[in-house]
Amino acid sequence: MTKSAHKYEHVANLLQMFPRKHTGALLLHFSESVRAFESGEWEQCILKAGKFVEAVIKALSGYASLPLPNARKFKVSNLVAQLEKLDAAKFKDSVRLIIPRNCVFVYDIASNRGSRHDPDEIDPNKMDAIAVVQNISWVLAEMIRLSHDGSLKPDEAADVVDGLMEKRYPEIEDIDGRLYVNRDGLSAADIALLLLERKYPSRFNREELVTTLVRHSIKKSNAQVAVSRIQKYIDDDRQGNLKLRANGRQKAAQIRAQGSM
Repeated sequence: MTKSAHKYEHVANLLQMFPRKHTGALLLHFSESVRAFESGEWEQCILKAGKFVEAVIKALSGYASLPLPNARKFKVSNLVAQLEKLDAAKFKDSVRLIIPRNCVFVYDIASNRGSRHDPDEIDPNKMDAIAVVQNISWVLAEMIRLSHDGSLKPDEAADVVDGLMEKRYPEIEDIDGRLYVNRDGLSAADIALLLLERKYPSRFNREELVTTLVRHSIKKSNAQVAVSRIQKYIDDDRQGNLKLRANGRQKAAQIRAQGSM
């Protein structure tokens, strides 16, 4: 059986164990959260993760035959409390405690994103999005493991989730800290912006950026010109350390989507 076939077999098992309606919703919200993360849409990533949590809690409740309130009265915290009270002899800890508690963490971030942060060098929404994507990936992997009645090992379940996710920055390769943009037809300035986006929110030293462009078979003089041409998109800390500005991140997203600057 191919890897792709295995992937859909595991999803089918998930649909058989948990209510199909809620399983379909959680898979959709998972996919949308990951897509937003890959695009640097941090708030949208977090928002979809919150929707994922709601679908997961509904799926667990349906599995445990807990009555679901109507949409206006639905509260994650109420159902989590009910799941916690399930008979430990009949339901695994993952269903009663571990998955719900993980979901509460994600839901708290989704409900309060940005409201408690102070501005600083690090984009807090990105930090939140990283935590959210890691946690919803674990939740989905654990649900897939449960759908196999525990016969699937945790690392095997994680591999299934990896198969459901598109890799972040699929066209940028990191080899021992050296970055490469694996796409033809881009200008030196295009490549520079994509590299700066990949580094964001960290800074990229100007000389190191030029050296990285040279590794892409770009002449050093042309690499230096390319970096000078993107000045309006970057912040320079006056020590030659560059950070992509909001307009630069938007431009980089356009390059990824359209393929040309």
